[in-house]
Amino acid sequence: MTRFVLATVAASTLASAASASFTGYSVERVITTGGNSQYQVFANFSANNLVFLNAFSFVNVSGNMNARHQDFLTADGEVGTWQAGSSVSAADRPEDSWVTASGLATSSGWGSALDPGFTNGGIVQNINNGAGWYDATPGTANPIQAGGTQGGYRILLAQIVRSGDDVGQFSTHSMQLAWKVAGTTTAIFGNGSFQIGVPAPGAMALLGLAGLAGRRRR
Repeated sequence: MTRFVLATVAASTLASAASASFTGYSVERVITTGGNSQYQVFANFSANNLVFLNAFSFVNVSGNMNARHQDFLTADGEVGTWQAGSSVSAADRPEDSWVTASGLATSSGWGSALDPGFTNGGIVQNINNGAGWYDATPGTANPIQAGGTQGGYRILLAQIVRSGDDVGQFSTHSMQLAWKVAGTTTAIFGNGSFQIGVPAPGAMALLGLAGLAGRRRR
């Protein structure tokens, strides 16, 4: 698996509500061993001792997610599911699209459930408007861990995989989320947007020329 950390990871949060310690979403992209474009979406925070609860009110703002699935449902000829855990093998997990409330996608650690907002129980190609997912094991807290470049703490919420190299294909999505301070029962809410896709080489060249022209005018 070849890893490409997007130069615009910190800027991939297009708009976020400054709610308590939530600093926005960030996205990391890799090309998988299968030659597909894998995006991992993280929620970032500026404080520790936090526990993730749920993501909800997902919205497809623009573009098409074009997510691919490679799980046990696709093996049976179906469209695939946004569940992880036992729904996908360890070997196929990097090539599959899924969501998580625990930061994990393994059979023993997924601990997540899809809410009724998911069309057809989550058996859909793309996350539909209004969908959400939540902690299915409230007795086991899902801590927000140190890591990432925004604020110092983050949790993985989704993996979106597109077939092949998706250069030039952009889409923007938003969702709300809830978390709490460990040892408390009061939920805290935030919202933000993120973008997946990378510019085509020609677009990057145009951006460079625009920047150069701007410097010359100054």
